[in-house]
Amino acid sequence: MRPRTGLLLALAGVLPFCAGLAFYLCTAEVDTTPLQLAGSAAAAVRVLGDRADAFRDALHADHVFVAGYTITLVWVFLLARRTLARHVNQQNLAVTGAVAAVVAGLCDVAENLLLAHGIPHAAQGANVPFAWATGCATVKWVLLALTGPVAVVLFTITVKRAAFHAVPFLRRRAAPAPAPAAAGDSGQPAPAAADDDRPEVIPPWPVVRADGARWPRDSRTDPPTGSAVRWLNSGRVPPKREQGALGFCVSGGGIRSACVTLGALQVLRDDVCRARYLVSVSGGGYLAGALQLALSGPLEEGTTSTLNPACAVPADVFGPGTPEEDHLRRHSKYLAEGTGQWLTALGVLLRGLLASLGLLVAVLLVLGLTLSWAYHRVPVTDLTCLAGSAPPCTPGFRPPAVAAILCCLGAALACWLIWLVTFAWTSRSRRPPLWAARAFRLLVVLALFLALAVLALPAVAWGAMWLKHWTDVGVRGVGAGAGLTALLTYVAVLAGTLWRRRQVVGGGMNKLFGAGRRASRLSQAVPTSFTQYLMVWLVLLLLTLISLIVLGWATATGRTWHPGWQLGIPAAVLAVALCLDQTWMSLHPFYRYRLASAFAVRRWKEKDGETVARPYDFAKEPTKLSLYGGQRAGFPQVIFAAAANLSGSDRTPPGRRAVSYTFSHDYVGGPDVGYVRTDRLEERTEGTIGADLTVQSAVAVSGAAFASAMGGQARVFQTLFALTNARLGTWVPNPASLTGLWGPEPDWTLPPQPRLRRLHYLLKEIAGRYPMDDRLLLTTDGGHYENLGLVELLRHGVRTAVCIDASGSSPPFAGTLADAIALAYEELGVRIVLDDAEARQLVPGSARPLQPEDPLAALNARLSARTVVTGDIFYPHELIVDGQRVGTKGRLIVARAALTRKLPYPLLAYASAHAVFPNDATSDQWFDHKQFEAYRELGRFIGQEAAEALHRPRPHR
Repeated sequence: MRPRTGLLLALAGVLPFCAGLAFYLCTAEVDTTPLQLAGSAAAAVRVLGDRADAFRDALHADHVFVAGYTITLVWVFLLARRTLARHVNQQNLAVTGAVAAVVAGLCDVAENLLLAHGIPHAAQGANVPFAWATGCATVKWVLLALTGPVAVVLFTITVKRAAFHAVPFLRRRAAPAPAPAAAGDSGQPAPAAADDDRPEVIPPWPVVRADGARWPRDSRTDPPTGSAVRWLNSGRVPPKREQGALGFCVSGGGIRSACVTLGALQVLRDDVCRARYLVSVSGGGYLAGALQLALSGPLEEGTTSTLNPACAVPADVFGPGTPEEDHLRRHSKYLAEGTGQWLTALGVLLRGLLASLGLLVAVLLVLGLTLSWAYHRVPVTDLTCLAGSAPPCTPGFRPPAVAAILCCLGAALACWLIWLVTFAWTSRSRRPPLWAARAFRLLVVLALFLALAVLALPAVAWGAMWLKHWTDVGVRGVGAGAGLTALLTYVAVLAGTLWRRRQVVGGGMNKLFGAGRRASRLSQAVPTSFTQYLMVWLVLLLLTLISLIVLGWATATGRTWHPGWQLGIPAAVLAVALCLDQTWMSLHPFYRYRLASAFAVRRWKEKDGETVARPYDFAKEPTKLSLYGGQRAGFPQVIFAAAANLSGSDRTPPGRRAVSYTFSHDYVGGPDVGYVRTDRLEERTEGTIGADLTVQSAVAVSGAAFASAMGGQARVFQTLFALTNARLGTWVPNPASLTGLWGPEPDWTLPPQPRLRRLHYLLKEIAGRYPMDDRLLLTTDGGHYENLGLVELLRHGVRTAVCIDASGSSPPFAGTLADAIALAYEELGVRIVLDDAEARQLVPGSARPLQPEDPLAALNARLSARTVVTGDIFYPHELIVDGQRVGTKGRLIVARAALTRKLPYPLLAYASAHAVFPNDATSDQWFDHKQFEAYRELGRFIGQEAAEALHRPRPHR
């Protein structure tokens, strides 16, 4: 359907409604709503008074209006099914909306006929027509309350999209941006016109939903063939990412992993420089991003968009004793250092919490205000007495409205019995009628909505007013309760983000209050994991209870507020919903800035000849990913591994809820969500979302450990983080949704790329809804998918994979490595066989004890016989490296951050004095100089061990 046709059809659909409304307003002299809900002859007589003829004329005129709005509603829903619905479920919902509109119209007609029949007999006490009319009116108003707003939204979306494509002056013509750059001989970007033949969007491999619909619907140009289609699909990478002889991956683990990675890459610098890929996750990405930005020369004087190609980039960036290493050492407490920064960090968390809770209260107030006027205009349950009486009276439940609920349940039961009987008696060659099952589901849903409107919401309003009267709280009491709720929620957030281990809190107490006996005793009182869960559940229950109280109070009293409040609160919520990017309220911008303050530096020669590490000025250099993330000469392509969170089981196995999502200079995305060219995405992404397509944001997203979606982690914590804005992830474009938008003739029925992450994205985080076909995907820490980056490295087909594992998985076994091995086979069909003898020597306590044993017993129990384990990689397909076929077998070298008897004396002394080393929790992001040096030196040690294994002749197995 052409956009102009869709626009004309949408506008034509509202004509019956406008005509019917105009006829009704010109003909009817009275409002028939009180008569519809009279429920008895006595109440009808009071409503009719001496104007029975006027009511009779209004009922006749209402038939025209009923026909008009029914036609319009059905038209809008069916048009939306034809244009906006993308899969079978949405099409079924559109049909359901049309059916609900027809049922509402029929109920309205039946109600008018019953009232017209009952008016002449009202004085004789004929209750039956009015009772049945009230039941029909209740069903009608509930259905219209459900279908009417949805139809308005669908109509607005249809007109907006069709007009944008049909009317020329409404189209936004994007100016072509400068072509992206590739690495030149000097290590700086150079023109790359040859890359223009790369596809802009690569759709993901298709899946079939439970309803039988395929997603995505777009066909790929080269679908894989063979029986192992799953592995072939998951192993797809963007074009021109050829397989390599050597690749590195560095694990997650926050600042702990960054320090280990720093030491390891200092030793392995020559090997890293000849590698094809460097895949980083979370903390490993801190250092990989730092290297990437340090390899970028400074801007030319007076420029803001291109790097200086004449600048000589040092080859020893972040080497031992360099200004970059010294800068990182002095800023290893990157989140907060000193009282001022601590107060700033805690203030940012408190600000986000108050903003989120304030927005939640405002939304509830607007909803309650809407309900208050709705119950006033259409009193399916009379709430008039709640606002003025003390104590509040019982809501005026209408028996016919309650009977309507029972009738719907009875009809649902009858449909279920019909389906059951026909199912039992239908032969195997014939299917039982589906209409009975569908009618059963629809009637049950209708009964639930009727119960909500007639019973539940009035009960909540009554309960809120009764509680207000019983407690007799004033403004001060409300303020004290709100403050206490915010404080308890704040404490729960701190508990969920910081209290991972007792040692962490003990260390935090030492850093905050100084080392002492009191701090160590205080750390012993930290709650256990059960206590954390209990605290979070209690806070969530408290927030739920308070939300119901606010909603109930607003429903009971909203229409009596001062007009300024009735207009101001909805206007404020509307402004926030339309204009505010919800990510601004989260911790993501603060986290991104603090990471950049420690890691985003480059070497700079001052005028007086001094060499310093100068931080990036992001006001002038936003570090676009396609430019600043470009592959430098003599350095591998850096791939930042994050996780895209998805709900449902259409794309992810049960319990995982996350897929791979990567950031690199050439493409962004993953095989499960598709890939999109980075430079094209930067050109066509407007608003604040474009700020997340930078190197510094890629580092922050890859390390967004605390978020409202954390893969398979506990849902209760994720809900708390969403409600309180204590979340580090962000929403980025979904490549799969861009295929139809970027074609030569864009599909006008598709939603355009958003400019802001508006309020509904926050609501999705609270509800935990992350559809795979949404325009934006919530991306978080790559560890929520796989914390080593090994699977992503194997996806690119390297013959030798070197993994720096500082993930801090709990001993005795390397659980993170085991998970990666299992996931590699599940996703890619890649089998990894470790050397059994070496793997067992990773277990703490496997080393020969240090002497003397008695004073060193605790340390000996933590010593491993080795820190490096090797293994064989068996790919399901043959590798092609530098144009040559090299077979299906590869080599894996894993250097694990573990203790061994061969460590230098200072490291053994530090390990003896610190029982947690080298597994300080990831939540501890405040390293002092001793921790920094200990983990960096440990990284150098395991880097040397990995280098020896890498250059050792490969044994034949």
